[in-house]
Amino acid sequence: MADTPAIDDQQLARDAQGGSLDAFEELVCRHQARLFHFLCQKLPSREDAEDMAQKTLIRAWQKLHLYRAEASFATWLYTIARRLVISHYRKHGKVTHCELEAAESVLVETDTPADECRRAEEHATLWRVAREALKDEAYDMLWLRYRDQLSIAEIATALERTNTSVKVMLHRTRKTLARALEAEAATEAASATTRTLNPLSTPMTILNPC
Repeated sequence: MADTPAIDDQQLARDAQGGSLDAFEELVCRHQARLFHFLCQKLPSREDAEDMAQKTLIRAWQKLHLYRAEASFATWLYTIARRLVISHYRKHGKVTHCELEAAESVLVETDTPADECRRAEEHATLWRVAREALKDEAYDMLWLRYRDQLSIAEIATALERTNTSVKVMLHRTRKTLARALEAEAATEAASATTRTLNPLSTPMTILNPC
């Protein structure tokens, strides 16, 4: 017997608009993890990110009648989440972020545990440098494009920009990040050289194997 085709987000959203709680719960199950990780890099703690994710989903349920299937449901959620975060920081001031787990960021399967550790560390470094070097909107754009694999049109909708401005900003953002990563690599290389030339200048540490 053939498997029943999965219902797409747009159909689930239409069913939810018709009053189906089951349909909305299915949408929540599909998107809450990605929403949480998006919010995690915009708020000071995991608890804050969880609270904001809940607020986003509640707002989505309240405003569901406004959703139009021309945009993906994930994009619509990101739009709501960004507006809530902007409102939050207008009330509470300075933007701070919680730490992301490096293991969550591995994009390429590798052959050995050592390779996996190295790639996880490199990927974590990339996002850390990006967060330090980029403005919030540029960081969001990079995240949505390369972490969540959204299209240019979807990012434009989520960030309330035109497709052209997203393309231009992504181009500039990649250049800015490349320069920041080069500077980070140069700093690490200089630090490694100093430790090699002055082995007694750095306290001995025990590294846990990956």
